[in-house]
Amino acid sequence: MAVAAPAHRPLLVDGLALSSPVLVAPMVGITDAPCRELCREFGAGLVSTEMVAAEAVVRSTEAALHLLDFPAPVSPVAAQLVGCDPAVMAGAAQVCVERGAVLVDVNLGCPVSKVVSRGSGAALARDVRATVRVIAAMVDAVDVPVTVKMRLGWDRASINAPELARALQDAGVAAVTVHGRTRAQKYEGRADWAEIARVKAAVSVPVFGSGDVEDVETLVGHIEAGMVDGVVIARGMLGNFWFVRQAVHRLATGEALPDLDFPGRIALTRRHLDMLCRHHGETRALRIGRKYVAWTIRGCAGAARLRAEVQTMDSRERLDDLLDRALAAGPRPEGWFQPMFVSGEG
Repeated sequence: MAVAAPAHRPLLVDGLALSSPVLVAPMVGITDAPCRELCREFGAGLVSTEMVAAEAVVRSTEAALHLLDFPAPVSPVAAQLVGCDPAVMAGAAQVCVERGAVLVDVNLGCPVSKVVSRGSGAALARDVRATVRVIAAMVDAVDVPVTVKMRLGWDRASINAPELARALQDAGVAAVTVHGRTRAQKYEGRADWAEIARVKAAVSVPVFGSGDVEDVETLVGHIEAGMVDGVVIARGMLGNFWFVRQAVHRLATGEALPDLDFPGRIALTRRHLDMLCRHHGETRALRIGRKYVAWTIRGCAGAARLRAEVQTMDSRERLDDLLDRALAAGPRPEGWFQPMFVSGEG
């Protein structure tokens, strides 16, 4: 029997209407234009570029501007910036909007050393006043919503997410996403959703939660319990973009969509690789696509031998042959697995 769909109020981020409270996190090496197109097709309320360094944006480096690519008609798409200088962040935000971003997000959660050593990401969030100066400059510089993605704090002894969220709300931030780990945890341990709920209780702007969102019912439960206004999917969708469709459908209708079977997963990966080839060109697309192919076939019989071939996959013919052999082998009894991936998402 289908579960009755709950009544969800429209989700507005400073006037920007989101079609669903299921969002997709910015992820380095993942959320390029083809990924965003698929996630929007599957119903994600908001998708984002990968994290982009603000200094590179204002210098107009080719690599940074390539990431700030907003092909029509995929919308709404946010741009995520990382940096700590108010003027540079404001200038970069203006470039993002000029190029098509309808929202600018600030990464206050990235835990990697090369980011925090420059005073950005999770390091900036340690200093509430400095973070407020950055956000205030950006809010003044652009006419689209400015949001942030933060962690709970630097470590368990210095959790400051509620305090930081209140200060940023006063500075004009339009929404807050909280990853339920500290910087010290990086991607270890479990996300603390009770602490995320404390942030929601502290502010009136929308609060989105992130961390260990690996199954639809857990995602739905966080929203229906009032812990958050929406949920941001990150590593839970890697190798399984269908998870986005399942979450959106469950929230909208109360009905559970079945998982894709093994042939369905293979077919979706083929389609994604086609999109990557059209966007990046075959040579770059096959290099980018290796991880997706490896995630897809890891659940099949004889996967270890096939995965070794993925790393030398250099033509569509070899890709198609590899996927054909995986499809013929079929899934192992234990089925699909959850890939591990550490990216620049906070």
